[in-house]
Amino acid sequence: MTSFVAELEAIGQLTRIKEPKRVDELPALMEASPDKAILVEKVIDSEFMFLAGAYSTREQYAHALKCDPRDLGKAISRVNLKREKPVVVETAPCKEVILKGEDVDLTRLPLFLYHKYDGHAFIQDTNVVSRDLETGLINWGIYRFMYRSRNETNIDMRNDSHNARIHAKKYQKAGKDMPVAVVIGGPTLDKVASMYSFAGEDDWDILGGFYGEPAKVVKCETNDLTVPANAEIILEGRMMTSEGWIYDEGPYGEYTGTYGSGLPKNCRFVVDCITYRRNAIYQYATIGGLHPGRTDLMIFNPTIESDIYSALKLAGIHVLDVHAPYGGSHNIVYARIKVVGGGDAKQALGLMLTCSRQWFPKLAYVFDEDIDIFDDDQVKWAMAWRYNPQIDTVIIPDLNILPLDPLAQTNHPPVHTPKAGFDCTIPIVGNIDRVSFMKCSVTEPFGAPPATTVILAEPALEQAMEAYIKEAPRTWEDILRKFHGQPYPNIYRAFGTLRPRLGRVADQRPEYPYTIADSCFVYRDDATRAER
Repeated sequence: MTSFVAELEAIGQLTRIKEPKRVDELPALMEASPDKAILVEKVIDSEFMFLAGAYSTREQYAHALKCDPRDLGKAISRVNLKREKPVVVETAPCKEVILKGEDVDLTRLPLFLYHKYDGHAFIQDTNVVSRDLETGLINWGIYRFMYRSRNETNIDMRNDSHNARIHAKKYQKAGKDMPVAVVIGGPTLDKVASMYSFAGEDDWDILGGFYGEPAKVVKCETNDLTVPANAEIILEGRMMTSEGWIYDEGPYGEYTGTYGSGLPKNCRFVVDCITYRRNAIYQYATIGGLHPGRTDLMIFNPTIESDIYSALKLAGIHVLDVHAPYGGSHNIVYARIKVVGGGDAKQALGLMLTCSRQWFPKLAYVFDEDIDIFDDDQVKWAMAWRYNPQIDTVIIPDLNILPLDPLAQTNHPPVHTPKAGFDCTIPIVGNIDRVSFMKCSVTEPFGAPPATTVILAEPALEQAMEAYIKEAPRTWEDILRKFHGQPYPNIYRAFGTLRPRLGRVADQRPEYPYTIADSCFVYRDDATRAER
């Protein structure tokens, strides 16, 4: 078993299934464990173990990035600009078995129908490695493959902004097929790193930046590409770009939890070679299913959080946290900020809706620093009591979305939609009663009474309480803490005796402290006169 799977088990993020399972049982097993990875040690009729859900929770990403689960976006923003050149090694465990020619057979993999209306079995926890025909730079990204025959699949590659498609179009223009290496299996950190590509940079340099040391890569058997040495399984082959995007592909239960992509046209992929380690693990992504917010494509969440956190910080917004909640499937994002300027909240919303290279989110919410955006109840509370629909809604028309969104009503870009932001912060401009927006709090325990406490008779306690309030207006909490250690019935009775001589400072909010007065409502000037 590879080290990263052992680590998942060590941190309580793996369910191990020892009993042999048929391939048709795998979807239900995945759905029964939405908050942990599963490892099926024996799949009937397959030589490979089966792993799913291995990067579907914040805890898994936090372990990979060595950070708190709340700080994923911050952690990624610290490492995604670092670079380390790769090291090419002579061989790797993923070369222990090499199959070519007639031995190439995708049915060795545990193939199955995940969602009822899927077009066929999909191989979709894959990082596709390609090389730019002009620059020679390596790119890798996550794409899916639909089974066609023992050595052929389709490949879903429709988005014009994705680098592999940009590469593929160059090969098509040159009348060539594009060499491709498909990486199956690998640590969570590799998946996160594969979400980042920058013009003029090699993705293996970026991967090394995430590692903090050079990434080890190994050459393919049938083309000039390199792949990570820590991979489990490699499919080498050709994307038939010379034929064009002409083959039926899909539908598939998408990350949206819907069949949003219809029946698109895509390229064919021919497999020339399969290499893998002995006792390899076939890794699969829980994409749509019954828990679309807790899927392996949750990988979008921390990368979007990082994009937004970095953009807000660079724009001078005092950003504290960014969170893409599970249920929003990366199309809903929250930000917690310290509002300094009057336009901070609205500017933050504009950035949140437009800054991510992933074209998410569709809905953005910004909150004050006193709201824990990882607590769904606090989020809903702030939405309910701090959001004014008339003045706190920001709508930006014609922004990019992925065609997988069912509202796009297309299976191919380009497509756009309006996006909305919601300002759930307390206004700081104008005649605003900020106190009325304050969250209720709970009194903390007072702790053990002082060992020197002397129990007073009620008349003496009343006199001491009156003297204490004469010094300065006091809240009821002030009084309770001052006389902590006295029997509480005595405190309440002493206060009750004193009560007819007390009033409240009515313009000192939110405390409204008690003061010595001959009226119930006292204002600051009156309070001063009463105390004299």
